[in-house]
Amino acid sequence: MGARWARCVALSLAWVACAAAPAGSPPAPPLATPCDPLLLKRPPPLPPNVREYEAAVAQTARALSELVDQGAADEVRAAALARAAARAPLQPPPAAVALGAPQLHLGVLYISDPPTLIVFQQNNSATLQQFWRTLASAWNASVVLWSNAWYSCEGSPGWWGGTAAARGAGPVRAAAAIFRRIPALPCEETMYEWLGGPPMCDPITTDCEALPTENEENRLEYRCKCSSGHWHAGGDAWVRGGRLAQGGRLNCTPCGLGSQPAACLADAYRASLLAANLAGILLCIVIGFIIFKKRKCKAVAMGMWTVLEVVLLGAMLMYGSAASQYISVARWRCVAGAWLRELGFVACYGSVVLRLWVLLAEFRTRKAHRWTPRDAEVLRIVAAMVLGAGCYLSAFTATTACDEDASAGCARAAWHHVTAAAELLLLAAGLRIAHAARNANVPFQERGWLAAALWAEGLCGAAWRAAALAGAAPERSALAAAARAHLSSGAALACVLAPRLWHGYRTRSLAQEVSRRGPAEGFGAEGEEEPTSEEVRAELKRLYVQLEILRNQTLRRDNPHISKRRGGRKPPHRRFSLQKKGSREKALQARRGGKNKASSQSVVEASEAGDASRTPEDSVCSVEGPSHYTEGDTQA
Repeated sequence: MGARWARCVALSLAWVACAAAPAGSPPAPPLATPCDPLLLKRPPPLPPNVREYEAAVAQTARALSELVDQGAADEVRAAALARAAARAPLQPPPAAVALGAPQLHLGVLYISDPPTLIVFQQNNSATLQQFWRTLASAWNASVVLWSNAWYSCEGSPGWWGGTAAARGAGPVRAAAAIFRRIPALPCEETMYEWLGGPPMCDPITTDCEALPTENEENRLEYRCKCSSGHWHAGGDAWVRGGRLAQGGRLNCTPCGLGSQPAACLADAYRASLLAANLAGILLCIVIGFIIFKKRKCKAVAMGMWTVLEVVLLGAMLMYGSAASQYISVARWRCVAGAWLRELGFVACYGSVVLRLWVLLAEFRTRKAHRWTPRDAEVLRIVAAMVLGAGCYLSAFTATTACDEDASAGCARAAWHHVTAAAELLLLAAGLRIAHAARNANVPFQERGWLAAALWAEGLCGAAWRAAALAGAAPERSALAAAARAHLSSGAALACVLAPRLWHGYRTRSLAQEVSRRGPAEGFGAEGEEEPTSEEVRAELKRLYVQLEILRNQTLRRDNPHISKRRGGRKPPHRRFSLQKKGSREKALQARRGGKNKASSQSVVEASEAGDASRTPEDSVCSVEGPSHYTEGDTQA
């Protein structure tokens, strides 16, 4: 359905262009000053939006094939279709468009600047041979082809490069080619004759570019500068070939201990960013070992230590995506950065969202046996999310092309927009869950910290996508990638792991302080005298009574078995597990002794009364269980 719709749109575009074209547009005469073309052996760097170029040329070839199928293809309509394709919103814009249908002996070439229409039967000079060869190269191919660059004098002299595609089958097959101008190309041996000899710059430590000129004797000139990781006393700017002919050969020195800081500032800057990213990876590894060692501690065990390890793994992958920006090959840099970033994001923030879901499930389950998702269930869901992200990234890798230039990034921006939208949707779902669990009583304020991490990542992702839409292209900047990795991973580490680690450290510090102070501190006057046995017994009695009161309050708080009505009281005929009991052994002994109910009740009451008078050494550590005291017993 989508292919049929695209075909209809292309056909309508062709008919509108044909209707707008003049009826008898005469072909342009041949150029007066032709020159021999120079075909290079190396393919030129592809444009950043390579996929848009390929889609445009395939669509133009399909539109011409539709005209041939309807029997309406001629030079006038083909020229109108070429003009319409030349106005396509591509960057850089098309400099020329060629269309051809050999079975109809139809071939036109439209050059945008200056506007020139060339018909194949009327102008087939040597200077135009490369345009027609590029058009014919895709005739027997089913994919879009890219040609090598060449120097041409058509219009204004300069470097040209093109892409061609053919669509249709049999007698309705047609081909189209879209050409672009290239301002400069790397030097190669084919240019040496036009440059007047080899460039006077070191091919190992310098970068050389060839530029077209308006001089008829020397149509090309070159310029050189130090390559990445090298420096020269004259600076890092481009040096023209004429200046090198007077001053001598340009040789650069590798950056090292004896290099100038100002000349190698860019390399030191890149090295510092790489060191920061590697430090983040090392920090994640160290925290992972700490979490594994403290996995049985209360602060770590309550947060599902396996899920915390997955969060650390995701943060480490996001740091690795920033470090992958230093891969020299653009294609591998593009693929590695996307895979590490998205897998790390899903593992890290997917685990955060699932942890919020676990808190919400515990909060909404108000039964005697609460249902709590286990670690294995959460890990299975995270694995499914990572698998889905892997399938998406496989499609991304199969359809995305990257520029061979080291300064360019991934070509197609539509993938980045879709990926960013998916990330923001996942964060929005997590914030919705956090809002639903806002009234949950969660230890360590975990819900608030997790929501803060999602908010921080959401703002970072929105700012990143806004910069990309504004044309800043943050995917190509190593600084932007490092800043994004540190904000994303730092927010997860600070908000998810830091509160738990701090609580564990604080608890351990308090325990060590109490052990250093000792039990006798604070009993005497200013702690100077040794406490007596009676003072110790009174202090222990007071502490045990307070602990018992707090224990009862904690058991009764949020207990689903206690009714909220009538102050939490139960009918007198119902027994409750927290009701006050006496010594069971003494009651059994009284019954075995043959006493009646009244005497046994008095024995129980007497035993309860005697319990309150006993010291903690006699009652708390006995088999009978802890004693229950009244508030009056706490008065010393």
